[in-house]
Order: sequence, then structure tokens, then C-alpha cells
Amino acid sequence: MSYRHCRKPILVESQVVVGFGPLGSRRAPAVQILLGLSALLVLLILATLPARGQTAVADPAAETPAGLFFKAEGPDAAFEAPLLMSDVKMAVNGLTARVTLRQHFVNPAASWMEGIYVFPLPERSAVDRLTMWIGERRVEGRILEREEARRTYEKAKAEGRRAGLLAAQRANVFVTSVANVGPGDEVVIEIEYQDRVAYRDGRFSLRFPMVVAPRFTPPGETPLAAAEPRAQPASLDAPDRDLFGPVEHPAHGPRNPLNLTVALDAGLPLASVESLYHEVAVTAPDARRRHITLAAGSVPADRDFVLEWTPRVGAAPEAAVFGEEIGGASYLAVLLVPPRDSGETAPPPRDLIFVLDTSGSMYGPSLEQAKAALVMALDRLRPEDRFNVIRFASDSERLFPALRPADPRNLGIAVRWLHDLEAEGGTMMRPALIRALAEAPAEHRLRQIVFLTDGAVSNEDAMFADIAGRLGTARLFTVGIGSAPNSYFMRKAAELGRGSFTYIGKLDEVGTRMDALLRRLERPALTDLAAAWSLPNGADPEVYPTPLPDLYDGEPVVMTARVPTALAALHGTFAVTGRRAGAAWTRRLTLANIAPAAGIAALWARAKIDRIEDGLARGEDPAEVRSAALEVALAHRLVTRYTSLVAVDDAPPVRPRDADLESREVPRNLPAGWDYAKVFGPGAAEMKLRRLPADLMQRINAAGEPIDLPQTATPALLQALIGSALLLFGALLILWWRRSERTAGHA
Repeated sequence: MSYRHCRKPILVESQVVVGFGPLGSRRAPAVQILLGLSALLVLLILATLPARGQTAVADPAAETPAGLFFKAEGPDAAFEAPLLMSDVKMAVNGLTARVTLRQHFVNPAASWMEGIYVFPLPERSAVDRLTMWIGERRVEGRILEREEARRTYEKAKAEGRRAGLLAAQRANVFVTSVANVGPGDEVVIEIEYQDRVAYRDGRFSLRFPMVVAPRFTPPGETPLAAAEPRAQPASLDAPDRDLFGPVEHPAHGPRNPLNLTVALDAGLPLASVESLYHEVAVTAPDARRRHITLAAGSVPADRDFVLEWTPRVGAAPEAAVFGEEIGGASYLAVLLVPPRDSGETAPPPRDLIFVLDTSGSMYGPSLEQAKAALVMALDRLRPEDRFNVIRFASDSERLFPALRPADPRNLGIAVRWLHDLEAEGGTMMRPALIRALAEAPAEHRLRQIVFLTDGAVSNEDAMFADIAGRLGTARLFTVGIGSAPNSYFMRKAAELGRGSFTYIGKLDEVGTRMDALLRRLERPALTDLAAAWSLPNGADPEVYPTPLPDLYDGEPVVMTARVPTALAALHGTFAVTGRRAGAAWTRRLTLANIAPAAGIAALWARAKIDRIEDGLARGEDPAEVRSAALEVALAHRLVTRYTSLVAVDDAPPVRPRDADLESREVPRNLPAGWDYAKVFGPGAAEMKLRRLPADLMQRINAAGEPIDLPQTATPALLQALIGSALLLFGALLILWWRRSERTAGHA
């Protein structure tokens, strides 16, 4: 036994010995012998405590990763499951990306398991394929209405068949469920989706989120629409309860390792390729292609992966059209880059309202990034501008009772106030949003709202409705802060707010990211955009987004269209018109040399569904919204809030009739830079996980060998009884010794 575990008993023993001191009697040796025997007895009793009642503590230096304990036979037996492994392969072709995500579920236990994993995907991704692999056996998934897919999966699970289910809880949050994974078996769930490459300020970018951040559910708010039940219901009574399942304490080490490779074909010569938050290795087969891998081989799934690439000078696109033909119809993706604003026309006086998230999830680097960004924004205000700052956590408050001029005195007050803010409490974002939207607009002044937050809330739908119904003439801009921002909320809030969005993932990005955002705030927007098409036989294309959003400096026009004409016969022109600073603006493009690209149809369908679902924020009938979105999703095999992909192995049942099925959710990492206690509270319980020696893990992997779990109850009662007995025993010894001394004195 290590002395580290016996420190307290040894101190108790030392205090007893010192308390008695040199006894100065011929009976002292006998008393010391008795005390020594009692101390030895205490040590022997306490030596059994770690195995009986103490919770094992993870050793940060251990090499074997922590895992999830699965309950097994007997009250104290359990299994530690290996971490879920993920492999990501991204193929980028111009403006589109095809991504394959393989999730490896392994069951090392002696019992049959159902594994559940909550994970993110890009909010605009068109998820259209699910394949389940059992060894070399391949089972293709089917797209079904959500509840029908759930019933199909539950039936197969009950029958003992292997089955996989992929459901969406948000546009960017998905759940994989895998049923009847036998002892020692591995089941691989392969998910494929189509995504669109972003282009802004002369740089292309692609984001792959790796972890779903914990979300705050305000009291009285509904986190999910009725059409979005959880894979397993969660208690939402407490506002700090995580919505999407267990989050592992960082003390146990990172989980869920992920491998990632990117095959990039930019379609034009490249000047640079950069991974913003992960070290990568890059090879260049030629001027326009790059092969990117993670330098570490695999990384824990705890922050977004973002890749950016810049074309060579003179190679940046002014316009690009990609096309795909399906069923005799053409699907187009169009990129049109407006000329950069000269900046000669000054914007009208502005009223800016900055809304700053100071909740517990922003503790540490996130709040520092947000403060730096806000100070930079304040420094760019002009004397004729007015401003105010609203901060929110469990409550919200305004810096000033009303908008104040951006003079040195008021700006100084704001900077000092910001300096003293700390991150603490829940994320009561909606009241702060309503306060910002409620500011009365002033005539001849441009009203802009800038929201700085990680977006870690679950009531997005309610806030989208607030924005759509209360925006008026204002413009809403969002700044996503931290390693895993809620990009769905950021993007959709900005779209509904006719503004723009920006992400800041680390402190050294604040300058460049905020400079670009502030330039947009200061330049006149390209408004009232419309597309006019001139196509053969008067074909009328279906274009999304509709209407086209306002654009800001550095942002391109991006749209998808469906034309009822074969791609080979497609020709003609289209024009995009709008207004900039009150003057008319027009750009024309000839439909020629359309570059072929797979997946455009899926992106068009995803954009159409987004437009349909926006009707919920506009107050449209939910039943009609559901019906219209469901029709598109089923036709294009897309996973949405109304549809799911399900795969059922038609082989005979594999789980014996008398074998129970255990169901467990795979814990997620806390996003990098977050503080566990600040998010869940200082008294939040850690998951009872421990690390195992590598040789024991190998035996478990090979044979599903059970291990003994520590009891979750503390040994406080047992220790109190032992301590009381020792105190009583010591008191009796003192009385005996004193009586012996008095007897010896009388003698």
C-alpha cells in the first residue's frame, strides 16, 4: 500500500503518540505496545477501504484511455468500453465537398449492447447515406419518416437483429444508435453527406465540427420542437442540465479519437492552405490540388476542424457555375463575387448595440476573445455613432440606460466595465436578445446589433421567431466564440437578421476576424438582391435561398437552382440586380462551360428545406411546414428533423432470446478551453470512470473479461464508526493508564 493512501491514519496515530508523550513510568512500554497494536489494526481496516468503498481516481499520467463502464452480471461487475473511433475522409471539388464519416463501435463486454452517440455535422450538410458494416457484411440504410424509422429500428432491436439509426436533433446535431452489438463485436456506421465550401474575403474555407457543446435550457423554455424527440429522453427540469447526454470530466483525459484526411481539388492555382486549429501535413501533387492529413495521426474530438485556402493572385474567381443532372433536370450552384466596396461612401450615423455572453461556458479563453473583439469594435466607432452594451448570463444588464454617444468619456466607461466582467452562471440569452431588439429605432440612423457568444443554448427556435418578428429595420450580426460554437444558431440568426456572421476560435484571430466584420458594419450593404434568368424555352428555375440575402463587403452571391432542362441543353444568361448605397447594381453571367460536380442536387434540396423550415419562425402552420419539408427530404433521401436513415440486417437474429440488452450513451468531450465547474457548477458530479492497465484492456478486448467496479457510495459511515471506536478505545487506555499511575503512586 502506498503511504499516500495512509496519510490521514498515520497523522492520527502520530497525534495519539505525541499526546501521551514519554510516560515516565515502568508501565509506559506496555501502553505503547497496546497503542501500536491499535494503530496497526486501524491500518489493516483502512487498507480494505479502496476496494470496498472508495472511488478510483483517474491518473492523468496513465497511458490507457478512460472508457465508459457498461453494467454486467452482478451488482458490482462492469466492463470498460474502448473509446469510439471515427475516420473522416473529405473530398473537395471546387465549391462542393463530399464527406464520409466512419464511426467504429466496439463492445468488449460479455453482455449485448446498444450504443448511442451524439455528434455534430455542419449545419448546411445534406446527409443522404447510411451504411452499416458488420465485418465484411454491408447493410444499406433507408430513408423513412422519423417515427417510422424509429419503429423499424426498435422492432429490429427487440428481435435481436443488428440495426443502425441516424436521426437529427438539430440541423447540426445528429444521433447514431447501434443495436445488438455482441460481445467482442465491432459494428461500423458509415455516414455520407454533401457540404458547400464557403468563400469570403478572397479565401475558401471548410469547417468540420467534432463535438456538441453542452447546451443551456432556460427554465420554462422548450428545447426541442415536438417533431424532434431525443433518442433517449432526458430530464430538463434543471436549467443547467445538459441536453445531449453525458459529458466526460476533463480529469479523465480526452475521448473519441478522430482521424481526418482531405483531398482538395480547388479548381484553380493555390497560394496557401492553412488549418486553423490543428497541426496538419500537406502534400501538393500539382498547383491546384493538396492532400491534407492530421500531423498527430488522430486527435480528440474536442474542437472544430477548419481548413482555409487562398488562390494565387489573379486566380480568385469572379464567377463560377457548377452543375449536376438528375432525372432530366439540371441542378446548379452559382458563385458570383461583387466588386469590393471602395469605401468612399460613408455610412449614415449608426446605433450599435453589442450583446456579450458572460455565462459559465465562456469562462477562460472564450471571454478573453470576446472582450478583445468588443474593445476593438468600440475603438472603431465614430463620434456621430451611438452605442450600448448588454451583457447576459443568468440575468442581463445594460451598461447605459439608453444609447450614448461614442465620445471618449463613454467609451472609457465601457472599456473599464468590460475589464471587470467575469464568466459565471447560465445562458439566459433570449431576454438579452429581446432587450436589444426592443431598442426604439431612430430616423436616419442605421441600427446594428452585434451578438458575441458561443451559442450554447437549446431554445434556438424561440429566438429565431423573436428575430423574425421583432427585427424591424435593424441588422443582426453574430460572432461565434470558442472552439466549438453553435454554428447553426450563429448562421441562422444572422440570416434572419439580414446581417453576417464571423467565427473567432482563438485570441490571435481577433484582429483579422473583427477587422473584416467591422468593415462590413461600416460599408453599405448590397440590398434588394434578385436573380433574373433568361433560359431556353422560357424555363423557370427554382432558386434558393429565396429571397437572396443582403450582402456585405467581401461576401459573394451564392445560390442553388433547379432548372427543368437537361444540362447539355442548358444555355442562356442570368443577372443579379440590387442596390448599393441607394444606387442600382447589376451583374450578368452567361451560362457556359458549366463545371460538372456531384452533390449539387442534395445541396439544392437542403437549401429548399431550410427555406421551408424558416416558416416556423414566421409563424406558419407547423403541420404544413412538416408536410412540405417531408416531401423534399424523402425525394432526396435527406436526414432532417422529420426523416431518419435506418439500416436493419436481414440476417437471422444474433442476440439470444434470454440475453438482456444494455443501452448506453457514449460520453462526449468538453470543448477545448471550457471549464467543467463553470459549466455544470462546482458541485457537479464527475462520471465514475477509471483507467485500466493496457494488459487488462487487451484481455477485455479479447474475451470481454469482467472487472469489479468500486461502489459509488462513499465510505464515510464506515470511517466514522471506526473513528468513534478508536476514540473510545483511546479514552479507555487513558483511564487505565491514569488509574495505574495512581495505584503505583499509592504503592
